[in-house]
Amino acid sequence: MSESRLVLKDIKKILIIDLAFIGDVLLATPVTRALKKAYPDAAITMMTIPLTKSMAEMNPYVDDVIVYDKRGKDDGLTGMWRVAQRLKPMQFDLAICMNFAVRGAVTAWLAGIPHRLGYDAQHAGFFLTMSQSPIRDSIKHETQNHLEVLRPLGIDDSTADTSLTLDIPESANETLKEKSKKNHIPDSGYLVLCPIGSYERKNIFQATAAHILHHYSVRRAIFLIGGKTDEHRLSEIAKLARLPSNNVLAGTLNLKELAAFLKNADCLITCDTGPMHIAQAVGCRTIALFGPTDPKVWGPRGEHDVILTTPFDCSPCWGKGKCSHAFACVGSTTATEIIKAVDNKGQAIHG
Repeated sequence: MSESRLVLKDIKKILIIDLAFIGDVLLATPVTRALKKAYPDAAITMMTIPLTKSMAEMNPYVDDVIVYDKRGKDDGLTGMWRVAQRLKPMQFDLAICMNFAVRGAVTAWLAGIPHRLGYDAQHAGFFLTMSQSPIRDSIKHETQNHLEVLRPLGIDDSTADTSLTLDIPESANETLKEKSKKNHIPDSGYLVLCPIGSYERKNIFQATAAHILHHYSVRRAIFLIGGKTDEHRLSEIAKLARLPSNNVLAGTLNLKELAAFLKNADCLITCDTGPMHIAQAVGCRTIALFGPTDPKVWGPRGEHDVILTTPFDCSPCWGKGKCSHAFACVGSTTATEIIKAVDNKGQAIHG
C-alpha cells in the first residue's frame, strides 16, 4: 500500500506497454481513461507493435506513441535491450505492462523505470515492483479484465467507464474521400461484411457470406473488408455473390481510414475480429457471430448490437484442439438469421 501512495503522489510520465493486437490495444482504452483520471497532470505514452501504432494514436487519452518492432528490427534479446536504452532518457516514472507475456516487464526493468506494474505471469513478477494476479475471478468483458491490472494503484475497476472511443483525424476522413471515389463508397447508409477472423474457426462460412452479399447488393451498397492477406478469399466470396470487385476492400484502408469508414456505415456484420471493436469505438451498429470465443468476454455491447451464437457444449474452445463439429458453431447461423438481425434495428439480441 505504501508503494501505491508513493506512485499516486509522484507520477508525471506513464508508459503503457501493450504489444498485442488491434482489439487488445483498443480494449485497453478504459485503462488509459482511468489513468488519465487518476493522474490528470501526467503525460501518457503507449508503446505498441507497428501494426497497432495508428490505433493507439487515435486514443484520446494517449499523448504519444512509440513502437516496439518485436518481430522486426527489435527482435530478440538484443532488440529488447535497444528498446530499453531508447526508453531510459525519456525518464518514465511508471510503466504499466498490459500483457501476460514477460517481455514488457523485462523491458521496463532494463529501462530503469522505477515503478513497474503488470501481471505476475511467466515469471514477470520478478521484474515488477507491483503485480496483479493473472487469474480472473469471474467471466467479465475484456475491457473490465484489462482494468484489473490497475488494482495495485488503488484504482477501482468496478466503477470505471468501460466504453471505447477513437478520435479520427481529419486527414483520415480526407484520404477516405479520395478512396471512396475509386470504390464508389457512398457518404453513409452502406453495410459492411467482415467474414474472416484471426483463425479458421472464427470465420463466417463462405456460402453464408455470399448469400448476405447477394441479398443486399441489389438493395443497397455493401462492402467486404479484411486484410491484404484475405484478398483472394474475399474475392472468391464476392465472385460467388456477383459483387463488383470495387466492393472488396482487402487491405485498401489503413486503420484510421477504416475507423472513418465504419463510423459512416449503417451496420457491420462480422465474426470476432479487430474491426468489430473499432465499430464499437465509432458507434457503428454491429451484428457479431460467435462460436469458438466467448461473447461475454469479447462481444459488442451497443444498445442495438446483436450477438448470434449457437449453443455447442464445446464452446468456447478458443481455437484449441480438434474440432468435432466442422467449425459449425459459427457456420450453423444461417444467412436468413443474419439478415433478419440486420433489418430488425429496434431490437438488441445478446447471446
